[in-house]
Amino acid sequence: MVKGFFIQYKFIIPEGTPHSSYTYQKLFRALYGYTQNVTKSNGKTYHYHRRGILSNVPYLRPGKNCVVIPQRAFTSLDNFFKTGKNPSHAWVVKGDWKAVFYMDEKVLEEAQVISSIKEQIARLFQPSLGSEGLPDLSKLAEKARQGEAVPQEKAVPSLVEAESIINEPWFKEVYLKDKELRKFYEDYRALKGQ
Repeated sequence: MVKGFFIQYKFIIPEGTPHSSYTYQKLFRALYGYTQNVTKSNGKTYHYHRRGILSNVPYLRPGKNCVVIPQRAFTSLDNFFKTGKNPSHAWVVKGDWKAVFYMDEKVLEEAQVISSIKEQIARLFQPSLGSEGLPDLSKLAEKARQGEAVPQEKAVPSLVEAESIINEPWFKEVYLKDKELRKFYEDYRALKGQ
């Protein structure tokens, strides 16, 4: 039985602010992160993932303005609601908004948790996302299994990120029940053991 916190939230913005304003977009980007597409003068487009409060944790979005998160993730979400501090936008001041939320404990189906962890892995290990995307862990692990040296500048960030996923209580509760998550764990071990 996997437990999480169901959070239903509402942002309260000053009256007169249009719903289409950039304020709303910044708030949701601060929560979930976003991918920025930058087209250079040479015509090449680069993709950069800008992290949000919930980028580093598995989560479920069962509906509008609600999210189910691991219990340990609540502190950073609560801190964001109070202060506005987030990795996406370096706001000098929080801004003229506040958040109210309702929280309840929720029992989750294992399939939901497995899916959310796979989505988290996909968000974090994306080689197409320029300097912020991590290389595919399975490719690095395969090199390590074959005895090739994996450069530290690639191995260390990937190991740190993978370790944060593996140490997540949700991961520990379900990874043995899913072939892809078991392989992720084995790849982590192979790369760490190089």
